[in-house]
Amino acid sequence: MKKKLTVIAITVGIIGCSLLTAGVAFGDVDPIKNLNNLKSAFESNKKKLNEMPNQTPEEIEATVRAGKELKDLGKEVAKKEQIADPDGEAKFANQLKSYIAGMKDSVSELKHMAEETKDSKYLKKAEELEKKIARYEQEQQAYLKKEGKTVKELRKELDIPAY
Repeated sequence: MKKKLTVIAITVGIIGCSLLTAGVAFGDVDPIKNLNNLKSAFESNKKKLNEMPNQTPEEIEATVRAGKELKDLGKEVAKKEQIADPDGEAKFANQLKSYIAGMKDSVSELKHMAEETKDSKYLKKAEELEKKIARYEQEQQAYLKKEGKTVKELRKELDIPAY
């Protein structure tokens, strides 16, 4: 049993490392293809890790090693995603939607504070934020209809960082 776990852990490590170094060794210049290969390797290694037994100390140690290798592979996938999509276009629509939702929550909180404190400065801030929301929603509609600005331009104008 110990030998089987050791062989599985070594195999997972070799596959992960070979995928990482294959692109460098063969001069793989297609970041999207490389990213897809890394993602599939990550998912298969993740599945193998979840199926590994971890009852004895040796099995637990092998599982921990495989988990660390999987974590390293995940970091490599994140780096490749950043290279393949530096502006974060794949996540931009959801990110913009969450920014708008967050601002709407803030508006309702500001209005609530204005009612509680009877202070008009909260209402003024809520009105300013509502104008900002309207602009964000206008840009969101233009983006969804594929008319207007690029993601890079929108991120700069709306001050939404890519991450």
